[in-house]
Amino acid sequence: MKEMEKLSPELQSGLKVASCLGSYVKKSTLDIISIDVDVGLLEVLEEVSRKGFMDDVGDRFRFCHDRIEQAAYDMMSPDERRAKHMRLGLLIWAHAVIGNESDEMLFLSLNQINRGGSHLLSDFNQRNTISSLNLRAGKRCIAMSDFASAQKFYESGISFLNNDHWQHQYELSLELFEASIDVACTLNNAELLN
Repeated sequence: MKEMEKLSPELQSGLKVASCLGSYVKKSTLDIISIDVDVGLLEVLEEVSRKGFMDDVGDRFRFCHDRIEQAAYDMMSPDERRAKHMRLGLLIWAHAVIGNESDEMLFLSLNQINRGGSHLLSDFNQRNTISSLNLRAGKRCIAMSDFASAQKFYESGISFLNNDHWQHQYELSLELFEASIDVACTLNNAELLN
């Protein structure tokens, strides 16, 4: 969108962050991620709303149209998107998930981290933690009968396992693979069973 390109770098940055989070962004999430992003997100998204790109709807900001969201997302290169997803996910995890049992924040942080991709984390302990969190999220999805989402979390958990996971993360590896196979059977997903 040409109108978006005319915005200040600060407003463009706010739109990029918002587009990574989806069609809407809760203001409580902005409070969490504003700790460590480049712009004051609440003020930026209020300005973006005045310019007609988003709506300020009570406790959240919502993109006026999915094409606006996609245009903001497309302003970033694929590598920039992955890095931003990872950064946002780790921020949400560090400030809202640790010590908190909120499914919403767990799912939000992991969806961001998983979209960033396992290749962006090299620390063994971080990768192990993210694999464990994906297992936990998958189990929560199973409890809600959301098998497709559970499968995605299990697959992501497997992707974050280290190369030597059968030697150093045996229990976690076994649990992730077994859970993934169980869900694949439930979903009758022959491709995953092979």
